[in-house]
Amino acid sequence: MNRDHTAPTRRLQRTIRVSDDLSYDLAAYDPSDWAWEFLRRNPDYRAAWRASVPRRLPLVTLKDGTALLRLRRRYPNAERWGLYAFADPSIPARQAPVFWCAAALGHIVRLRAATSKHRESLPPLTLAKFNVDRAAAIGVDNTPLVLMKGQGVKVAVEIHGVAALTHPFHPVFEIDGFGDLNGQTESLKRLQRFAEQATSAESRPAFGPDERLTHALIALDESLRGKTYRQIAIAIFGEQRVAEEWIGPSQFLKDRTRRLVAKGKDLMAGGYRDLLA
Repeated sequence: MNRDHTAPTRRLQRTIRVSDDLSYDLAAYDPSDWAWEFLRRNPDYRAAWRASVPRRLPLVTLKDGTALLRLRRRYPNAERWGLYAFADPSIPARQAPVFWCAAALGHIVRLRAATSKHRESLPPLTLAKFNVDRAAAIGVDNTPLVLMKGQGVKVAVEIHGVAALTHPFHPVFEIDGFGDLNGQTESLKRLQRFAEQATSAESRPAFGPDERLTHALIALDESLRGKTYRQIAIAIFGEQRVAEEWIGPSQFLKDRTRRLVAKGKDLMAGGYRDLLA
């Protein structure tokens, strides 16, 4: 039987229901959201979070809506997972306050907040100018790291000048060598788009849901619930397609299901870090 295997991509839903009372808008996910979804399912991470002190982060919300975490000491046990501090694994992405360490993130935009007297010809910026979700962490080095998230992409910005979190500033961007100039340039372009886009409830992510990550997440969840490969395939591809293709000469659906389960487990076990790069 001939089948168009591109069909699942066209049918991939923007929102997926994971349980009776929880659904995710996967179209809004950026790579750091996907990374958190796989990490929070890791049983070793969940055990480490239960043993952590404190479990609740000392968060404040600035007047412009930026979530701020200020740490007076380091949390090495959280850093081994790529986080400044532990986040509650029961809370999904886009709802959980997740603060990734600079070392775990790939491309970082570095800027120095110059005073107005040095750049009088240019209008100053504020964090509120960037019309996306913003979460800032200030570690023991007293250097804010702001993760901006919108339209399915993220930009991490390291700001030298704590006052820039609450006051207007003139950004002076720093290029960290020529080794990854393309990546640094792309991050700057994304940051510029964040500053230029109008705030609108009708705005849509630049990209649709990632089909392979969506399927890997479903496969992982079903596998953790003890489901068989056939049951996992039904959850991903639908009962009709599995009934038509599972028993037959082609091993395509079986092999794909096994690969998706393996991919989900790999991302949970540490592969999520590759999504942050």
